[in-house]
Amino acid sequence: TIPGAIASFKKLIFRDEVLSILFAGGTGQTLALMKEIESQKVPIITISLAEEMTTPVKRYIFTPAASDDDALKLCLDYIMKDLKAKNPKIAFVYPDVGFGKNGLRATEKYLTNYNLKLSNKTIINFSEIDATSQVLTLKKENPDYIILHGCCTGLLSFYKAAKRYDLRSKVIGSFYNEEDSIKNTGDAMKDTIAVSPIGFWSEDTSGIIELKKITKKYHPDTQQMTRIYTQGWLTSMICAEGLKRAGKNLNPDTLVEAYETFKNFSTG
Repeated sequence: TIPGAIASFKKLIFRDEVLSILFAGGTGQTLALMKEIESQKVPIITISLAEEMTTPVKRYIFTPAASDDDALKLCLDYIMKDLKAKNPKIAFVYPDVGFGKNGLRATEKYLTNYNLKLSNKTIINFSEIDATSQVLTLKKENPDYIILHGCCTGLLSFYKAAKRYDLRSKVIGSFYNEEDSIKNTGDAMKDTIAVSPIGFWSEDTSGIIELKKITKKYHPDTQQMTRIYTQGWLTSMICAEGLKRAGKNLNPDTLVEAYETFKNFSTG
């Protein structure tokens, strides 16, 4: 919640006197804290990948990966350029919060590049435990593509209902669409794909190999972790490198200046 994020931020800054914060809640929470972050000079690496985090540039706010806007633009470009769709019906599924609303805004903006409009806008909130009515509405309309910009329980509810009612639209998911969610839908959603600026657990890149190695050293029974785990790992790598570069004269501004030296910094 936004009030919870504001209260937590004040505790961390005024009582605990922290140097920096990694994650400050989601899109809505961080947007609500923008003025406080700037006035208190607190370097933050966000969990939100909304374009608004860094555009226009904000001195103390950093994102660890490409933005949600970038991801949604890729979804549309893939439909139109790679799949060569002709006047497709595209539906957009999103939660009614900052994360979802910003994604809707970006998608509608990029659709104008192709002289298209969304055929359907469907809300499935984070905490939605049954998406039957939404999925039945989508099935009735039968869009060619569904861009699934969801998260948490609502995302799983969509997949479960899509499987139950045999929704056959091609689904292209944004950041929070995980491998296990897609696999669990079986044949009903076999064509689902997802775009992400952060690696999947199943990949064999050098960074993921190292992540698995260290994770299993401390938690040997681990079978799979989500990309939120990977994002936490990535964010910690960035912070640690920033602290090293800032050196012993460490304060909010030297940490910001250290982050601003990053160029071709490989996270594997």
